[in-house]
Amino acid sequence: MRTTLMFGLLSLATACGGDPCAEYAELLCDCAEDDDMCDSYKATYENSDADQQDECSARLDEAEAASESCQEDEGEEG
Repeated sequence: MRTTLMFGLLSLATACGGDPCAEYAELLCDCAEDDDMCDSYKATYENSDADQQDECSARLDEAEAASESCQEDEGEEG
């Protein structure tokens, strides 16, 4: 049943055009020190399989909070 549920959720995300790993990589890029690190994140999560997409989905909230924090810090510096 768990496999069916994960497959169903993954199918729903794919059908809606969402790629949790692409979104996750973009959020990581917000805090990346340089473009090379950002490119590395994108390469790591490109063409992710179902297990990796599940992991990305589970970490999206955490990455979003970190991204917001990084953007706030940049705003205070500038």
